Amino acid sequence: MHFEILVEGQSDNTALSILMPKMVGSYKNPHTWRIHPHRGLGVLPSDLCGKTNTNDVTLLHNLAAKLRAYGRASADDTVVVVLVDLDDRADCRQFKQQLMACLTTCDPPPRCLFRIAIRELESWFLGDLAAIQSGYPSAGADPLLCVSEVEGGWAELAHLILPPEEVEGIKADKRSARLTDYKRDWAKRIAPFMEVESNRNLSFQHFRDGLRCFAASS
Repeated sequence: MHFEILVEGQSDNTALSILMPKMVGSYKNPHTWRIHPHRGLGVLPSDLCGKTNTNDVTLLHNLAAKLRAYGRASADDTVVVVLVDLDDRADCRQFKQQLMACLTTCDPPPRCLFRIAIRELESWFLGDLAAIQSGYPSAGADPLLCVSEVEGGWAELAHLILPPEEVEGIKADKRSARLTDYKRDWAKRIAPFMEVESNRNLSFQHFRDGLRCFAASS
């Protein structure tokens, strides 16, 4: 099976480059994949069949058009994987339905796996507290034990790793390049230690199991 994986940005690319072999086996043994990072999540256009703005390179803006292109390629051994963050959206099911609506514009539609990280991909790291401590030995054991992998996101992860004043500075300016750099560093240092079989984050489990279901069907 070949996986075409669409993600929001470089930190997702870094994490999945490390985690894919842990979930489906080493590259070309027998599965392959390509990861396509975008410049943020963006929003779905009001007209899913309309022409895209070439200046907008966010994932959602281009999703329907990309799915149409994959559908026309119609390779039986290819699955398009769309991974996005829920962020502050209240309804995961509604968001997934909006994503899946892009397939209605495809003739034929590609084989697709839509997965939503709740709340963010950084929440996956909080599902494996031992991996955080292995990647960042200075993170104390006691604070780690108090973290809920269901509730946490990048800010909760940052509190375990960074000085409080640095966390507050990033919160004050979420568009800061510092946050992007930190997210990439967290992925690079934590993902290698993650135990994919025992990760407690449910959205990670759904992502892992979805990939494996398609892999097993090849």
